[in-house]
Amino acid sequence: MPATRTARDRVRDEVTKEILAVATSHLARDGGAALSLRSIARDLEMAPSALYRYFDGRDALLSALILGAYTSLAEAAEKAADAAERAAGSESERWLAVPRTMRRWALARPHEWGLIFGSPVPGYRAPEETTVPYTRLAAALVRPVADAQRNGRLHARQRDEAPSPAMDHALAPVHEALLPDSTTTTVRRALQSWATLIGVISLELFGHFHNTVLEPELLFEATMRDAAEGLGLGT
Repeated sequence: MPATRTARDRVRDEVTKEILAVATSHLARDGGAALSLRSIARDLEMAPSALYRYFDGRDALLSALILGAYTSLAEAAEKAADAAERAAGSESERWLAVPRTMRRWALARPHEWGLIFGSPVPGYRAPEETTVPYTRLAAALVRPVADAQRNGRLHARQRDEAPSPAMDHALAPVHEALLPDSTTTTVRRALQSWATLIGVISLELFGHFHNTVLEPELLFEATMRDAAEGLGLGT
C-alpha cells in the first residue's frame, strides 16, 4: 500500500504549487534568465531562506518549471493521439492531431513554450529527467507513423536512398526508442517533420509572421499535411 501522506506533506505540496505559480508569472514577465528566487519570495511574502527549503536555487526552480511544461504538453499530446486513434481515421488524419494540439498549447502558454523550445537560459543545463516527458511527446507524435509501418500502410513514395552507416549511427537513439521497425529514412523524415513542427509554431508564436503570413493557421495546416505526405502516410 502507498504510504499515507501527512498534513506536512500536503502543506508542502500546496506551497510548492504557489511558488511555481508565481514563478510562472515571473517567467512571463521577465523571462527565464531573469528568474529570481528573492523576487519570488517577496511576492509570496516569504523570507528567501524559507523558499530555499523548497528549491535549492534558481536552477532547481527552472528545472521544475521546464519539467512541468514538458509534462503538461506531453499529456495533452497523448490525449490527442488517443482520441485520434479511437476515431479510427487514416494515419494522415491521425498525424494532424498532435501538431494541432501542440500549436494550441503553445498559443495558450507562450512563455512556457519559449522556456522549453526557445533560447537556452545562460549557464543552465536541463536535468536528465526532462527527457522522459520529451520522449512521451515525440512518441505521441510518431504513433501513426509506427502504426502505418507495422501494418504495411506506409506508402513507398519516398525515393529510395542508399544505406548510410553514418546516418544510421547518428539517428540510432531515436530509431531504437521511437521507431524501431522503421527504416533510417523514415526516422530521418520523422525528425525533420519534428523540427519543422517546432519551427513553424515558434515562428508564429514569437511574431516572425507579422505582416508576412496573414493566416498562420492555414500555413500550419498545409505544412503538417505536407509532412504527413513526406512521411508516406496515406490520405
